[in-house]
Amino acid sequence: MKDPQIIISDNHILSSDLHGHDLMEAFGDLEPSLKETFCKKATDDRLADLMAYLEPEEATSVLSLFDLDRQRSILERMEPDDAVLVIREFEDDEQETILDGLEKTSDLLSLATYDEDETGAAMTPLILTFHPEDDVKLVTKTVIRKAPEVESVNTLFVISEDGRFLGAVTLTKLIRTKAPAMISSIMADMPFAYDTDLITKTVDNMRNYGIYDMPVCDEQMVLKGIITLDDALDIYQEASREDFEKLAALPETEDGKAFKVAIHRLPWLVTLMALSVPIALVTSMFEEVISTVAILILFQPLILGSAGNVATQTLAVTLKSIATDFQGKTKNAIREIITGMINGMVIALIAFLMTYLFAILNTSLTETPFVMALIVGLSLWLTVLMAPIIASVVPLALSGLGVDPAVASGPFITTLIDISALIIYFGLATLMLGGLGL
Repeated sequence: MKDPQIIISDNHILSSDLHGHDLMEAFGDLEPSLKETFCKKATDDRLADLMAYLEPEEATSVLSLFDLDRQRSILERMEPDDAVLVIREFEDDEQETILDGLEKTSDLLSLATYDEDETGAAMTPLILTFHPEDDVKLVTKTVIRKAPEVESVNTLFVISEDGRFLGAVTLTKLIRTKAPAMISSIMADMPFAYDTDLITKTVDNMRNYGIYDMPVCDEQMVLKGIITLDDALDIYQEASREDFEKLAALPETEDGKAFKVAIHRLPWLVTLMALSVPIALVTSMFEEVISTVAILILFQPLILGSAGNVATQTLAVTLKSIATDFQGKTKNAIREIITGMINGMVIALIAFLMTYLFAILNTSLTETPFVMALIVGLSLWLTVLMAPIIASVVPLALSGLGVDPAVASGPFITTLIDISALIIYFGLATLMLGGLGL
């Protein structure tokens, strides 16, 4: 029985009737000392509600305040898939200690055996199952009685005597069916996922099929649980965050102290700095033409910036098509390349006119304004054409090799394009100006 309210201090009183999300927000506004006071006064049920909405890292810190027996008590009151996320934040030896003390029939034990990127790790086994010969009247009574114990009643699942998945019945269809009738008469086929499938693949299939509750089976077609819509939304959010971090070349999102965040980011910044060294080497290769025609340096940012902007757009489109398992990836890449060619022609023409006008107004910088404008225009067109090729081919190649294409993050792609753009720009300048004897 929950207390109607939890008095933390004279100014802080939390009602036990708060929804878990509201409780999480109120908890987040407390001072650290008051958070600890709340945790010590709250019931296990209330703590389970709170931890379901906290980030797994913070939920782990809350759980660490208690002894092992109470930790297990709180975890067993949580939804199994939420509890497993919290357990995974502990060190391996601590995870084993927590799991060893659970009942052999605990759902946590079965979920903890899966890798965190497998569908089985995110499913919930709290579902309603029936046999084909069950009468709809009996099924309806069972749904009403067991509704508080399961994750969802939107979909009911039909299984054989040995637990194999046979089909599903929506709650709406059950309500509309008059007894007497066996549930097999209103059962329909339903797409399912294997427990060892990648969770991202399962979530994509939920979106493609418009399914709110995706059944999960093992290789023998035994129904193990479901992935619900709220699970899918959480997984999408986490996947989006991870992809953003990879695109920005961030090792991970940290809310800790500045020194700790700096230590995590430093290796990546040093790596990116090292990748910039080839840019300096490429520039030094064309030292002669640069020193002879200094105006080339003025337009270098224009060339590099335009190519980088186009590559960023193409990279985003390509990663999206790969992440959603879009079948026309190659066609999409060709479209991006053609788009780059068209945009490059327009931008190159504008750059040609701007450079020509600039060179005429600054005759001290060059004696051949038309040639300079032609170099800038052609270089810009070639680099804007080249940028989507790199930004499309590299992620697709990595995906084909079984490597996460998001590792082809913005800074790495940009560095590769910068090197290519400089070679095109200064190489073209050397060829054209060298041919004129300049």
